[in-house]
Amino acid sequence: MGKCRKRIFKIKLKNDKILGLILVAIGITIVAVMVLPYSVWIVFFGIALIIAGYKLFLCR
Repeated sequence: MGKCRKRIFKIKLKNDKILGLILVAIGITIVAVMVLPYSVWIVFFGIALIIAGYKLFLCR
């Protein structure tokens, strides 16, 4: 009879670079959470809020 082919499913992502950057960012964040003290995270959050507020103020 005929030969039966096995189907191999390959997932091709168009944005492999974006996926790689996301995985690197998640990895760095996990390591930073374990290493950095609580006060550093408060400073980072404060700076992020200041930048977001400034950008929102300029978007008017």
